[in-house]
Amino acid sequence: MEQTLMKTMDLSNGLKLEIYDISRKLAGDRWYVGMIVRIDIPLTDLRSTNQLLSNYSVEEIRDAVGETVRFQEKRERHYIDEREKDAMLLDMMDSFVKTTLSYLSHPDFPGKYVLKEFKENQKQQAWRQNDHRGDENSETNAHH
Repeated sequence: MEQTLMKTMDLSNGLKLEIYDISRKLAGDRWYVGMIVRIDIPLTDLRSTNQLLSNYSVEEIRDAVGETVRFQEKRERHYIDEREKDAMLLDMMDSFVKTTLSYLSHPDFPGKYVLKEFKENQKQQAWRQNDHRGDENSETNAHH
């Protein structure tokens, strides 16, 4: 997927928001119009400034999610007329900025998002540890 950086914004909480155009021609004069919004949240100094993460060690969080947590959201429209694609992309970008910028700029956003990703990672790890479908010694396979 080809990505072209359209816009970069420095947020008031110190993060940088990047908006990428991922649009491509489908057939004839019809386009897939899409954008990806990304914010990379480095773990450096995050724990010391965020009470939400104080219950966990930096190492615990880093082991689970890595050095950086990426917020990413995609917006897309299918089969857009070629004459409307540029306006559609700008509208999508403007709409995203208007509806989410205050949330993404909030001082608590980085910590809350890292905590959400960390807890999601913990859930997946627990599920994997309890999933014995591939084990030869599991009960379901012992009866066959």
